[in-house]
Amino acid sequence: MPKTQASLKDIRQLERMHQQRIPSAFMDENSHMNVQFYVHVAEQGLGEFLRRVGLGELYAAADKFGNFALEQHIRYYAEILTGDQVSVHARLIDVSPKRCYVICFLINDTREQLAATVEVVMMNIDMTRRRGAPFPQEAKVALDILQARHRGLRWEAPVCGVMRA
Repeated sequence: MPKTQASLKDIRQLERMHQQRIPSAFMDENSHMNVQFYVHVAEQGLGEFLRRVGLGELYAAADKFGNFALEQHIRYYAEILTGDQVSVHARLIDVSPKRCYVICFLINDTREQLAATVEVVMMNIDMTRRRGAPFPQEAKVALDILQARHRGLRWEAPVCGVMRA
């Protein structure tokens, strides 16, 4: 497994999308955060990411559109334990007319470690037809602007290398 070349300082250049203290209910039999909660915490950040580009809950309620996850990849770097403060930062890797590819960085702020990355490819869905549909113009413009900004960062995102928008 390749190691990330992004430092915490690099990752924190990205906007923080979510932050929370980890409850004991998230622990598994090994006394660290269970895999399902890595996805849950990342999803909280991803939800905020979508809201900021105009594709959140209000978009879904008003226009009968939504977003479906098509593919995910999780990479673990360090444990998260009960009581740890965790933040999620998101970077847009790629965007196409109907899909976007985002990597969420889960930082264990308590221990000053990158704990995990969660990569997600999502598709915009016309919920009346349950089929892929182009992003609305305003959201597509916001995604394109964000992608250009994120491509201008001086560090490579530690992506798995097999996912595309």
